[in-house]
Amino acid sequence: MIQNRTCRECSCSFEGGPRAYYCLVCRAERQRKASRDSKARSRKGLTRKLGSIDKCERCGKDYEIAGPLQRFCPDCQPVHTLEYDRETALRYYHVQKDRINPPRKIKRRKTSDVCLWCGNRFDPVNGRTTCSDDCKRLLRNKRVRDYSQRLKEGGEQSDRQ
Repeated sequence: MIQNRTCRECSCSFEGGPRAYYCLVCRAERQRKASRDSKARSRKGLTRKLGSIDKCERCGKDYEIAGPLQRFCPDCQPVHTLEYDRETALRYYHVQKDRINPPRKIKRRKTSDVCLWCGNRFDPVNGRTTCSDDCKRLLRNKRVRDYSQRLKEGGEQSDRQ
């Protein structure tokens, strides 16, 4: 949506979309500067061409460059991603733990559950929904019967049409 924006560089007012930060003049100047800088890095040999060979930062093995920000070989990339995700998730948890922990503690305090088949109370173990193996079998049989009945009713309706 086009709105009035304020240029971050010269503070003039201009019309632009939600991600427009610079007026036309400043944007053109920034693009020229970025192009100059890119060409200067290329001349100095500080850039890597796609398809060229580089060394993995993790294991030191050679790999073919598939993207400009690639740092790891295809074997090490998933491992690095998992490690990075774990680190960032832990940082997020430590910042947000006062908000995250209270509901978790309430769930952990749950001391009994109601059997879905007979309604008796039982101690929840490993996510069980029934109090015994007999109730589990009976509940499963009922669900299979209900499913078969729905299929049968659905099939008869489609035959009638």
